[in-house]
Amino acid sequence: MRKLHSGRRSTANVRRAALVLAAGLAITGGGLGQASAQSRATDESALKAAFVYNFAKYTDWPDDVWNKSPKLRLCTAGERGGFTQTVAALEGKPAVRGKEVEVRQLSRPEDAASCHILVIAGRTKMAEWTRGVRSLPVLTVGDGEGFATNAGLIGLYAEGEKLKFEVNQEAAHRAGLRLSSQLLKLARLVRDEQGEGR
Repeated sequence: MRKLHSGRRSTANVRRAALVLAAGLAITGGGLGQASAQSRATDESALKAAFVYNFAKYTDWPDDVWNKSPKLRLCTAGERGGFTQTVAALEGKPAVRGKEVEVRQLSRPEDAASCHILVIAGRTKMAEWTRGVRSLPVLTVGDGEGFATNAGLIGLYAEGEKLKFEVNQEAAHRAGLRLSSQLLKLARLVRDEQGEGR
């Protein structure tokens, strides 16, 4: 596994989530239970985006794919809203091994082949998006439990006041991606369709 270098975080939300990720990826919500519904949704979206930002540091792409682009291509698809908006705010931030983040909003599944990471928000056409990159070196991240059991790779989900994630290692293998053992230890591991976790 190649050593992955960390970058600077320029917002409080990204810094907070990055520290939590390093400590164990167990987001406690920090008072979100008392916040308004709108504030809670905003905080959750920011934390999800920070998780996506940090997932890149724990992922190895094939050298030919990684070296092809000077930037980390982070693409968003599906429902537009809080999650995709906060992901879009990662544009230009330092990322893995000195590559800055380049964010693209996609409208066609066939355009996802050039992405390093594909964030799919909502359930609309989810299968169509994952099917298009099933065997390509694209890290797919979905919003919701069960995403990783339906051909996705990493699914973010809420459990009480915590934000957690599940990982499909079979999907990672198909995509030719290597995920850090540190990341896998913190994830709920699932399989295609069956969703068998540890």
